[in-house]
Amino acid sequence: MNNIVKYIIWFVCLILLQEFLFNNIQFVSFLSPYVYIFFILILPLNMHPSYIMLVAFVLGLSVDVFSAGIIGAHAAACTLIAYCRNFVIRISIPKGEYENLSAVTALQIKLRSFTLYAFILVFLHHSALFLLEIFSFQNLIVTLIRIIVSSILSTIFIILIKLLFAGKRET
Repeated sequence: MNNIVKYIIWFVCLILLQEFLFNNIQFVSFLSPYVYIFFILILPLNMHPSYIMLVAFVLGLSVDVFSAGIIGAHAAACTLIAYCRNFVIRISIPKGEYENLSAVTALQIKLRSFTLYAFILVFLHHSALFLLEIFSFQNLIVTLIRIIVSSILSTIFIILIKLLFAGKRET
């Protein structure tokens, strides 16, 4: 299958999954997993960073349109992690694994490296998103707990999606 078609299918499916399934999953009334950012994680490594940021912005804006939150919050958070993505790849994936990678989706990296990579970007995304949503430091402890627990929950779902749909398994 053509790579562009594959990524378009991922884009649409992740937005639909987020809107119709994951936005309706509520843990402790305010924790919701955000798995649509998996798309940013799996973009090709040779894709120009400005294109990654543009695609991430469109992804976030698409989620903003469907969600009842602040318009632009998801777009800003996605753009932030797209900007940080290459740096996070370099610090979370060992040099021996990183040199021969073409894409993170190929499961050419070990699950431990992918988990670290995913968690760092998910944590950055959730930090930006939740801080933009409350736009205050008034309930900082509750917000920090929400960021940490939601990041763990989202990372677990992202890893499950990767293991189920992203190719042969390598642990």
